[in-house]
Amino acid sequence: MLLSLALVVAAAQVGGAVFRLLRQPPVVGELLAGIALGPSAIGLAWPELSALVAPPASRPALQAVAQLGLVVFMLLVGLEVDLRAVTSRARLVTAVSCSSFALPFALGAGLALLLHAGHGVTEAGPVGRAAFVLVLGTAFAVTAFPVLARILHDRGLTGTPVGSTALACAAVTDVAAWLVLAVAVSLVSTSARPPAVVLLGAVAYTGAVLLLLRPALARLHTRGLLDRVERRALLAVLVTAALLGAWATESLGLHAVFGPFVVGLAVPRHAPTLELVHRRLGDVCTAVLLPAFFVVAGLGVDLTTLDGGGLLLLAAVVCLAIVGKVVGAAVPARWCGLSRTEALQLGALMNTRGLTELVVLSVGASTGVLDAQLYTVLVATAVLTTAATGPLLSFIGTRPPAPVGGATAW
Repeated sequence: MLLSLALVVAAAQVGGAVFRLLRQPPVVGELLAGIALGPSAIGLAWPELSALVAPPASRPALQAVAQLGLVVFMLLVGLEVDLRAVTSRARLVTAVSCSSFALPFALGAGLALLLHAGHGVTEAGPVGRAAFVLVLGTAFAVTAFPVLARILHDRGLTGTPVGSTALACAAVTDVAAWLVLAVAVSLVSTSARPPAVVLLGAVAYTGAVLLLLRPALARLHTRGLLDRVERRALLAVLVTAALLGAWATESLGLHAVFGPFVVGLAVPRHAPTLELVHRRLGDVCTAVLLPAFFVVAGLGVDLTTLDGGGLLLLAAVVCLAIVGKVVGAAVPARWCGLSRTEALQLGALMNTRGLTELVVLSVGASTGVLDAQLYTVLVATAVLTTAATGPLLSFIGTRPPAPVGGATAW
């Protein structure tokens, strides 16, 4: 396991560095590095090396590291989301958020209805139509908030009307996506509790965190107590809360990713605390923990399963995903007064999926909703749509990208 983790971290860093030089989000290179270590590339050409990287005996430990990486990552995503930004341009953000979620979700749901007959049975058994539709719709509708923030920085769009609107809309769509995914997971939960009870537990957990914990933390913030808490202790409290949140939602029959995300939403937007968490947890998460998630996810991607029909499906999914996000964001943005260029920029930015979609897909695969071929198609879609963001912005017309440096972004 230790050798596997060392090789995985090194491969992810190399992949991220290469794509950073190509002016692409590093997460694309890290994702491709994880896929390359699986059966699609090295596993096909050099099976012995693939077995050395991720032998069966080490995979449970790698999955445990990957699970921890997801918990930390979802805490960081929750910390990034600031729904107060929605109120600054409420009409524009509401229109774009609703449309950029509803249109791609509808396209994904319609495609799911067509595909259910051929992909409605996985290794875990038959998949209900409702859960299948919800997972595919969510995969089409999600936007990767952390990757989007890094692209805005690299393109010099941070703080611009387009950049601020994109971040606010991404926050709203991601919250909606996690709620819909929670419903999908409850429908396929293996717990003895019925879906209605699972959803009631999810509502109770979310309400307790946001209505009880969040005001309590806000009072501590306003009284200045957060500034007097020792940094290490504060970090330990946040990690403990994230782990307990993951355990709570997993115990409720949901997925562990929902708990820490809600905890992140509840943390006050206290600048020193946010800087502390991102500086200490962010680098460890992106450099060590998430590469293990990439390789675990990559082991489930087998591009050799994409025959002529699979490639045709991939092309259709990519086209629908791009059209849904670009049209769904650009049309209401234009209607609300943005110029044509700004509206198209906003649509291209909302098309960024990155690691957030991979988390959605991992939930779908782990719950038995997605089979191997469809999982491969959707992971490839996440990579291609994220990689297309930069070229689309350049084609539409943006300021030249700023030099890229610093730690690897998600």
